[in-house]
Amino acid sequence: MKTNIKSVLMFSFLAIGIQGCTHADDYVDPVAEEPTSSTNELLVKKFATAPVVDGNIDAVWASARPLLNSYTVPSAGIRTVPLNSDGFLNTEPLDIFAPYTGETNKFSLKGGHDGTNLYLLLEVEDDQDSKDRESFYFDGLTKTWKQEHKYANNGNDKFYEDKFGFMFPIKDATGAIPAGWNEGTCAFTCHKGLTGAAAGDKATRHYMPVTGTKADLWHWKRDRNALSNTVDDGYVSAFNDAAGTVDKRGTAQAQGRLADSGKNPYDDKPVFTDPITGKKGPKWIKPGAEGYYWVSDVEVANYTAKLVTAVAVDGTLSYKDDAAGTIKTLDPNADLASYAQRTGKKRFPSIMINDGSGFVGYDSRNDTKLKATHTGTKWVIEITRKLTTSDTANDVKFEIGTSMKFGMAFFNNSAIAHGSLNLLTMKIVE
Repeated sequence: MKTNIKSVLMFSFLAIGIQGCTHADDYVDPVAEEPTSSTNELLVKKFATAPVVDGNIDAVWASARPLLNSYTVPSAGIRTVPLNSDGFLNTEPLDIFAPYTGETNKFSLKGGHDGTNLYLLLEVEDDQDSKDRESFYFDGLTKTWKQEHKYANNGNDKFYEDKFGFMFPIKDATGAIPAGWNEGTCAFTCHKGLTGAAAGDKATRHYMPVTGTKADLWHWKRDRNALSNTVDDGYVSAFNDAAGTVDKRGTAQAQGRLADSGKNPYDDKPVFTDPITGKKGPKWIKPGAEGYYWVSDVEVANYTAKLVTAVAVDGTLSYKDDAAGTIKTLDPNADLASYAQRTGKKRFPSIMINDGSGFVGYDSRNDTKLKATHTGTKWVIEITRKLTTSDTANDVKFEIGTSMKFGMAFFNNSAIAHGSLNLLTMKIVE
């Protein structure tokens, strides 16, 4: 839930239904005499039969009361430095969240447990499965490989993946939650106006204001978690490192978001730099392929995807074609339309993701399992995790018979602009 802006995120929203998600909020059934939905409380009851986490909505979910609400992207304040590598303050929008500001996505969230595991069902209205994430295109005028912008300059400049985030409090050794959490949840960890921002730095960062306190951060990324079928599990600390020795709170270099220990689901360092020409280009390519948005480690290993070995002055790529070391070339100048900015069908992806077979054991970073399905009009996302994991230092403990405050956010084809809801309550009952 990167770059929340504290002063604009503590909203209360009107309850709005989502397609396929039943009743108006707070309607009282004359027989049951209790609300059939809520705008701010997630009621987690015990299932008679646990759902299958496969991205399809089992009948058992009908017994769970939905939290119905919507995410709306707020204004997030004026940027003081450009964020894109080719950016200037007079070319990038002044508001950090523009051009997403005002966009709204209705959602439904349901919960349940089986005494051992927590189950969540998140449905978010979204008519586009966003996968085109910072893809590489070729600029024929400058003979240079470039990436689509990470931070959109306008409505036609959105090249990122869909994401969601949840944040929960982690109790300390005495069983206490971080002081101040219940008054802000996600916004409690978000700090703006940080000093020392240079080009590319964000002046807003997540970190815990008090040493020794933590929050559990679940961050799902549509592309980067496409094969792991997990949530990228991490935590928010007061420090930049797991050892707790690097303290940059108050500066634009602060980064309290850290990953749990375990296998990284992806490699998002996609740039190859030619040591002779100094020209940059994509690290992985599939010559001739169209409309693909990642390569896998398996594809790289078996040479379905090729490793780039050189970038010529005119942009021609050399790549290793097979295990024998055969070198071939790809000249984008011969087919400029296929590699054109925004429209080229052969633009190259910006990430390599690790094949799902490597996540059978589910280590701490990947212990929150997930299956996401896009229906054409919305996301259907089923999530499960043990109520209590072995990583008690960095994972929230979901305790039956208790309530906790939490926050959540949705990023619609966006790197940082998001709508969020804070001060929500999860109530776990038998």
